This record gives sequence, structure tokens and C-alpha cells, in this order.
Amino acid sequence: MLNKLSDSIYYLSNQNEKERPTLGLVCGDKYSLVIDAGNSVQHARDFLNEIEKVNVPPVKFLVITHAHWDHFLGMNEYNATIIVNSLTDQLLNKWRSYSFDDRSLQEYVDAKKDGFTVCGDYQE
Repeated sequence: MLNKLSDSIYYLSNQNEKERPTLGLVCGDKYSLVIDAGNSVQHARDFLNEIEKVNVPPVKFLVITHAHWDHFLGMNEYNATIIVNSLTDQLLNKWRSYSFDDRSLQEYVDAKKDGFTVCGDYQE
């Protein structure tokens, strides 16, 4: 369920047990902007389903705040212009060379490769 902060700002709460971060929605007059894409296709779809339940302008933009897997793996589910900074873009390009089978992902986590921590598991 979406939480409403104001007439134009909503968020989907984090779910630590599923390693799902908080996702945001900012609504303008004509379009809406999503903040972070979610940790999976299913997470993104769940968020989009919740967005459909409220009367807001269509999602046109998606901002990825940083290149941790739990913030961007759902980004292909959005029919939106994706906005990232240059460092995040470099890291996302690095992700394209990775394999995403369970064994490989576990190896990346064990090796603490860039972006393979869960955001709540580290101190900034």
C-alpha cells in the first residue's frame, strides 16, 4: 500500500525481510517521477500496481539514486526515462557484465563486489 506524505508525494515502505528498499513517487501536473526501481521485477510490478490505485499523472521519469542492486534491478519494468548521475551510470554499465544466476550472485555478495550489499547492511 502506498503511503501519502502530501497531495504530490507517496512512498512504498521498505520490507527488510525481502530486502526491498523504500520507493518514492513524486507527482507533477502532467507526469510523475519514481525514485528507485526496486530490487526485482516483482518489486517494480508491485509498486506500479499500487500507483495504478491512486489518481496521479502517468509515470514518465525514473531516478536511480545509486547503483545498489536493490535500488535498480526492477528498472526495466518502467516505461520511463531513466535518470542517473555519471558515477551511477558507470557502475550500472559494470553490472551488465555480471551473471545473475543464484550461484554467481552469491559469489558477488561473498566477495563484496560493488553494489552487492543491501543498503541496510552497511554504514555510510
